[in-house]
Amino acid sequence: MKKQSLLVLFYLLSLVCIQAQVNRFYIDVSRVSGVNTEFWKASGTDLLYHLAEKESGQALLNRMEKTNSCIYLRNHYTLGQHIREGIEVGIDIYSEDENGNPVYDFSRLNRIYGEFVKRGLKPVVECDYIPVALLDEAPTGTVSNDEDIGVKNSGPEDWDKWRNLLVAFTKNLIETFGEEEVRTWYFEVWNEPDGWEQSEISTFYKLYDVFVDAVTSVDSQLKVGGPACYHEWFLKEFLDHVVYGNNHVTGKKGTRIDFISYHIYGLSGSWLNGEPVVRPQVQRFSQSVLWISRLLKKYPELKDVAFHLNEWGMSSHFQKTVTDYPDLEYRNSEESALFLVKLVDCLYAIEDNYNFPTSMLLYWGGAWEAEKNEFFKGHRTLTTAGNIPKPIQTGFELLAHLGDHRLEVDGPRTGGRLGVMATKSPGDEIQMIVYNYNETDDDPAMTDQVELQITGLSDGLYDGEIYSLDSENNNTYREWIRQGSPITPDDADMLSMNMMATLSSTSMSNLSCKNGILKLYQSLPKHSLKLVLLKPAN
Repeated sequence: MKKQSLLVLFYLLSLVCIQAQVNRFYIDVSRVSGVNTEFWKASGTDLLYHLAEKESGQALLNRMEKTNSCIYLRNHYTLGQHIREGIEVGIDIYSEDENGNPVYDFSRLNRIYGEFVKRGLKPVVECDYIPVALLDEAPTGTVSNDEDIGVKNSGPEDWDKWRNLLVAFTKNLIETFGEEEVRTWYFEVWNEPDGWEQSEISTFYKLYDVFVDAVTSVDSQLKVGGPACYHEWFLKEFLDHVVYGNNHVTGKKGTRIDFISYHIYGLSGSWLNGEPVVRPQVQRFSQSVLWISRLLKKYPELKDVAFHLNEWGMSSHFQKTVTDYPDLEYRNSEESALFLVKLVDCLYAIEDNYNFPTSMLLYWGGAWEAEKNEFFKGHRTLTTAGNIPKPIQTGFELLAHLGDHRLEVDGPRTGGRLGVMATKSPGDEIQMIVYNYNETDDDPAMTDQVELQITGLSDGLYDGEIYSLDSENNNTYREWIRQGSPITPDDADMLSMNMMATLSSTSMSNLSCKNGILKLYQSLPKHSLKLVLLKPAN
């Protein structure tokens, strides 16, 4: 009995030691690893056009501008109509008169892009889908890909009219917004063409060649690319065409491409509630990006082409909710923000270690729950009822505080449970995001101890601020649960919700840097992060 008691005591002491273990990270402010390109400042939705003209969409755009949390906005249905839940989400820009002559109406599109541009936001212009008047037959409304997009995936009935539409559309944008502005945008051929029938793939290559020719004929400095696919096999075959294939317009070898776009989701919504249970993991994203980096090395002609992950999320399928799929809680909770931060950290590690930068990471979200005035339904949106930001939007707003230059960080390897991103700005100002997140945790109740040792600073006193994102702080979802999960804003304490939606910090003062070394000790619960801002005391 005594022996068993000693064993139990030894086991408990071991747990205490493990719990008290300090995880040390070392940051030398003189060791710059690269520029903070802020490649994650991007979002999109197939409902963006509709919401840009509604109060909910306006509120999200205003928040993006105020918090400097987004630069690029991507959208579907730029050139074609589409009805979702009784709402016209596409832009009806093309028709024909009784003689079959084209009639263009870009007025609504210009108003919507104007809402972006006046806030400093920039469109990723998808040149899709083909208007009904240019199809040989109307789409049947059947589902044509995994995301419930029921458009017809094919080329136009009249290729000359399609090219003329693209030319007129591009000219209109330059005339409306100016060439210098539009040259900062991206023009993309389509969305997820790997959903096309295999027999139509060669038609898509022609669609790309005609698209590039039309857009660049207006201004050769506009940036064109694609294919916005989600299958690796499709990307390889597309790149074979772009580099080695016969150009359907010029008859020569190859087609211009300025950026390559690809989509990754943590899992397909079709797998939800199935066995075995699949958990979204950052590692899968990293593996896919590394595979693509190796693929692109086979095409030296593409060494200067930018790489965009211009759709991502923890799970695909916009329309699925927590009502039928409870696992989608992570689209509501702090986990989505932690996934974002860990993903950004890992993509920077790939840039630094494999010389393969990601130029854009675009979260597919929007304001649909806010528009429908429904709280935390599990849609992949940035805001919910009452225009309250979900934790994923809070994650973007915390990342926006990072400085201009990234610093090297030594310590536990990137991609593990614990991670640190460190940056600096002029005047010995340091910004760090420290996170504690493992995707497969079942019980996130424990706390880990972290020591941040910063060297190379000027001696003296420093002031600091800490913004925490955890179950208690800056977390609108947990506040909503504490209120009993109200259905609409009328049932909620909106004063408390809005207070939680506004980033609040704790301050630190008289932090001493001696002999160029400053040490900070932080306790991080699992599934939490902290943004630490340091600057010399006045």
